[in-house]
Amino acid sequence: MKTLRKLFICLVLSLVVGAAVTPAFAQGAGAPPKSAASPGFSFKWWQSERFQKELKLTSEQITRIEGIFQAAEPTLRAQKDAVDRREEKLSKLISDPKSTESGVLQATDRLEMSRNELTRTRTLMLFRIRRVLSDEQLLALNVMHEHDRSERERKDRERKDKKQN
Repeated sequence: MKTLRKLFICLVLSLVVGAAVTPAFAQGAGAPPKSAASPGFSFKWWQSERFQKELKLTSEQITRIEGIFQAAEPTLRAQKDAVDRREEKLSKLISDPKSTESGVLQATDRLEMSRNELTRTRTLMLFRIRRVLSDEQLLALNVMHEHDRSERERKDRERKDKKQN
């Protein structure tokens, strides 16, 4: 049981780190396009036949996960919009020759606070989703995400190699 708990903690931490890089799940190999209802926020893996089959998700689990996502989505969207606005404002301040160092620092602090709020909300959503899954499902989900990440990296390397040749 301790091993499963450690693996779960590692999974959550890896997702938190991923959240710092991008506010959305990366779209993996074989992932469907992002839905219009959730632009930029998530690949709804729990609605994917592949994930449902491999994880043996029950209809109750799918419903609960969707409910957690739907409850968090408006907040995530608003926080993402705030991050985007603050990034734009900071960029304008940096490029304005009349900007002061203190103004840039204040804008940077506001941006980082917005990013922190977004990451915090997303992490809590992911934590709640993962509590719906069994230990075995969590392990299988981690393996599937790792496989998809490896596939994306492999394809990225192939594209990069083609560009260089």
